[in-house]
Amino acid sequence: MTAFRTTPHLRQTEAASSRCWDVLIPLVPLAVYSCVYYGMRPLYVMLVAIASAMGFEVLGYALQMKRAPLSDGTAAVTGGVIGLAMSPIVPYWVPVVACGVAILAAKLPFGGRGRNLVNPAAAGLAFVTVCFPTQMFTYPDPERSIADLSQVVTQTSPAALMQAGATPSYSPMDIMLSNFPGPIGSVLIILVACILYLFVRRASSPWVVLPFIGTCAVYAALFPRVSGSIGFGVLLELCAGYVMLTAAFLLADPVTAPRHWLARCVYGVLAGILVMLLRRIGKFEEGACFAVLLCNLLSDMLDRNCWKLCYHLPRRFKKKQGGAVHE
Repeated sequence: MTAFRTTPHLRQTEAASSRCWDVLIPLVPLAVYSCVYYGMRPLYVMLVAIASAMGFEVLGYALQMKRAPLSDGTAAVTGGVIGLAMSPIVPYWVPVVACGVAILAAKLPFGGRGRNLVNPAAAGLAFVTVCFPTQMFTYPDPERSIADLSQVVTQTSPAALMQAGATPSYSPMDIMLSNFPGPIGSVLIILVACILYLFVRRASSPWVVLPFIGTCAVYAALFPRVSGSIGFGVLLELCAGYVMLTAAFLLADPVTAPRHWLARCVYGVLAGILVMLLRRIGKFEEGACFAVLLCNLLSDMLDRNCWKLCYHLPRRFKKKQGGAVHE
């Protein structure tokens, strides 16, 4: 059990940071696709978030009289993920605030790259969700231009409609292509491709992502919030808000996720249950960031207990049966 005797939040620093550049690549098509509906503003939101995260990283290290390791890409990934979870018409200062909290409160106080206790992007999103929900969850009509923000036509998002007990009237194709009011990075087809790419590059773990998505789907099927077919309700739940974005970029973060395969499965299932419960009983239309933070705090405990369940208890059982166990 030697591997689990270290401080809980110290997890494979170099391996985690070296994969960050692989994570940056899938962010590009998500931002570009959003520009098809809304013009260039989603891309500007993304760039502001990335620049802010890198700027706060430089500031934080400067206060410690150190040089910021921007080349590892961790700050850029944090900013990019925060940008994807924003509304296309969000004021630019909102992602700046989120990135400030992510870097200066959730990342650097624990020692910097690879040592954070919780996912920095999830912490930043949680902060602005609580403090600025109106700015976070006000979405434009994807059918209209947002060139002039003073004349933007806003619409209620599918997540908000389901929270209010209504059934959104979108076709399955509209849902899969993100032709509805929602965050910048909510395109199902591209997100699925991003997840597969991250699996191939080993920058994300299927032991976390697949149980998470499966749990969300099963929960949506068993406890539907919309009328109509079960398949439509499941598709809507997965595409509304940033559930799939959470699966792709937030939950399977190698720094904060468990390392043991069984712990990762339990972690994914628990996160899926929490996400769906928070959607049903929570104050906000999307609470995936809070579920990620709660699961991050349980990560080390899951590692220890699942290791015991798989290795320690079977060995003790064999010894009680009189069989010798050789190390």
